[in-house]
Formats: sequence, structure tokens, C-alpha cells
Amino acid sequence: MKALIFSALVSLAVPATAKIWIVDSNPGSTAKDFVSLNAAYAGAAAGDTLYLIGSPNNYLTTNLAIAKRLIIIGPGYFLNENPNTQANIVPAIVSHVACVEAIQFAPGSEGTVLMGVQVDGLIVVNANNISLRRNRINPLAGGCTQESVIINGSNCLIQQNFIAGPQGRGIKVNAGYSNVMILNNFVQYFCYSCGNPGITAIAVTGSATEISNNVLAGALTASNSLIQNNIFIFGSTVSITTSIVRNNIHPSNGLPGSDGNLNNVPPSTVFVSASASTDGWYALSATSPAIGAGFGGSDCGMFGGTEPYVLSGIPPIPTIYSLIAPSIGEKNTGLPIQIKVKSNN
Repeated sequence: MKALIFSALVSLAVPATAKIWIVDSNPGSTAKDFVSLNAAYAGAAAGDTLYLIGSPNNYLTTNLAIAKRLIIIGPGYFLNENPNTQANIVPAIVSHVACVEAIQFAPGSEGTVLMGVQVDGLIVVNANNISLRRNRINPLAGGCTQESVIINGSNCLIQQNFIAGPQGRGIKVNAGYSNVMILNNFVQYFCYSCGNPGITAIAVTGSATEISNNVLAGALTASNSLIQNNIFIFGSTVSITTSIVRNNIHPSNGLPGSDGNLNNVPPSTVFVSASASTDGWYALSATSPAIGAGFGGSDCGMFGGTEPYVLSGIPPIPTIYSLIAPSIGEKNTGLPIQIKVKSNN
């Protein structure tokens, strides 16, 4: 099985000298190099890939500051809700150990990618060129009321994530940075149904940021930004200065009435909403007014644009979504195994 995982991972663009390490916290597992993310980080060299196997056990022994370039890949999330995801439907969970960040990307981590992981806690980016893709990022528990993602870096990509922030901001981009991309995410502050749509899903202060093709359950505050093709829900408030605001959809009168923006659009007319999966709920219905309403005729929302949201955050590598193997085999016939594999992008 370890060989199968390895062959699936070689499609990623990694240097020829880089190594791929299997990290597995499941009790009794033998096909692994490390049990915790902390141990894997200590043992890996810059440029290596850490592949986290789905497990109910936390991969952190203490909160982790990353100061070297790594590719960290998990299997995705909501794996039991969407079809043909993984044979093992348990996510890889990275959960904070105290009321501080679960993961910090420190100087030296430039070029690191975090993908397909469920992070229960805060992520702080203190470096440039960091990519957070296809992760489920949950609020800090136990009375910790902080953002889900804080960005203090340029050329950072936050794409195709499912982010539920605490009673504060989902994503905060601090001042002084450039080329921050927030694309094709679902972002909410944790208690959006508590009756305060003014609490912020995304806050950008004085950094050049693109916020495109997101579904936002909570307020947006931004400056010096490109804001396009987003769908706001639950009457979220919008406070934007010195920015381009075009082709967004809002359920009340929160947007400028020009440049392709659509106000007073009920969310019930926009989304499928009857999906059995948590993230599939926000796919566009067949008659959605968001279809073709984006800039250049693209679709609005997280399933629109050039790189749409991917259900369950499945990484862009081949996945085994069905594995049937008997517990014993015959001497003459061997051990018949049926495997179903699909490619992903």
C-alpha cells in the first residue's frame, strides 16, 4: 500500500532529490515513516513531501512553527459526505494544542504548500509564497476567539478551502503586503447565524489582494483590492475602499449598483442547497442567477472561475476511492484485490 501511495504522489512537481515521507498516526500502522507531524517536520529536509494518512488522532504533539519549504498533503475532508473520495474516509486532523496558532509559517518556509488537511485551529502566515489549498480550517475551540487564517506575507495563495472562522474574522490580511490571492473558498465567521452579519469573514487592511469567486457568510472589509465574482449570503455587510468591485452577488443592498454587481438576490435562488454534503450545498442550481454573472461571463461563487472549488478538498493526485481485499487468499489463486482509482485536478 505504501508503494501505491508513493506512485500516486510522484505526479507532483518535486525536485528529484526530494523525499516523500508517510506520516500515519493510526494505532498499529506499520507502513509509515513518522507518527506525528512534529516528528516528520524534524526529520524532513527542505523540499520534501509529507503525506498524512487519514486518522482520528491529532497529528500535532505541540503547535508547529514551519521554517523550511515542505509540501504537506492530507486526504481531504467531508470524505464520508461526497461520492468517490477516498477508500479511507477519515481526514488527517491537525488540531491546536493551546489557544495559539496550530501552525505558523515562519521565515524560511517560503514555497510551502499545505493541502487536503483538516486544521482545527489558527494558521498564521509570517512568510511569503505560502499556499493554503483545499483545506478545511475550523475555529479554535475551548473559548479561543481568534481568526482562522492571518496573513503577514506577500504572494500568498488561499484557494479552494472551506473556512469556518470563530466569532471574529475568518481571514485577516494585515497591511503592507502584495499579491495575496483569496480564490474559490467558502469563508464564514463561526456564528454567522447568531444574528450579527456584521462580523467579518474577510478583512484586508492596506494590502493588494484579489478576492474572487468566494462564498462569504459574514462581512467583508477591504482596501486596495480586486473583489469580483463573489456571492454574499445572510445579509453580510460590505465596507470597501479604493478597490475594484465588480460582478458580485448580494442578498440585500450591500454592493455598488454598477459594474455587474447584483443586489437583492435571495440565496435560495442561487444554490443547490439540497445537497447531502456540507460543501456541495453551495454548488449553483440549474437556474441560478450566478451562472454567467461573473466578470467575462464566468460563473460567480466558489464553483466558478478557472480553478473551481473541489468537493471534499481532494488533492490533485490520483486517489484510491474503493479497495476490496479478502482477509485470506488461496495458494493457487493468490489474494484477489479490487481497486478503483480516479485522477484529480
